[in-house]
Amino acid sequence: MALKYLKTQQIVPNQGMSFTLYEIEGENIILRMLTTIPESGMLKCYPKPPVKTLFAPERCDASSAEEFLGLWERGQANA
Repeated sequence: MALKYLKTQQIVPNQGMSFTLYEIEGENIILRMLTTIPESGMLKCYPKPPVKTLFAPERCDASSAEEFLGLWERGQANA
């Protein structure tokens, strides 16, 4: 089954824009997710995400495997 990648964003006061990226399989099943705040350098990976099903995927923006995997590899290297 093909994977898809989605992301959301929201402002975090005094830190900058926060992005959460999702690796999705099938009907919105979250396999992995990560959160990053580029301005502060924060990057947190969730190999076992606390939420298993993506709520309201229509509210998400498209992402790419390259974007997700690049951030994931960087987050795992710093773990």
